[in-house]
Amino acid sequence: MVNNEQRSDTGASFRQCLLELKWMIATWAVFFAWVIGYSSVAGYSVAEKAEVELVCGIPRWVFFGWVIPLIVANAFTVWFCLCKMQDEPMEELPEDTP
Repeated sequence: MVNNEQRSDTGASFRQCLLELKWMIATWAVFFAWVIGYSSVAGYSVAEKAEVELVCGIPRWVFFGWVIPLIVANAFTVWFCLCKMQDEPMEELPEDTP
């Protein structure tokens, strides 16, 4: 496998964007598995019960399968944007004076 740091055709900005893309795809996959996996298992098991358990006025499987992942994903997004994303300086352009 080629080491991107040694390639002259990829800049630091491209490598940073690629790293951020990998973080985003991995995070999306984790939350996709959580929401779809938990909701499908817990949602179908609730259908067999006569009484639906409620948490904060909504079904338990919706709370833990959708609300909690939504809150955690938003918290992760804020952390990622504030701590992991880096602003790469653009190349300097000459100032044109009219």
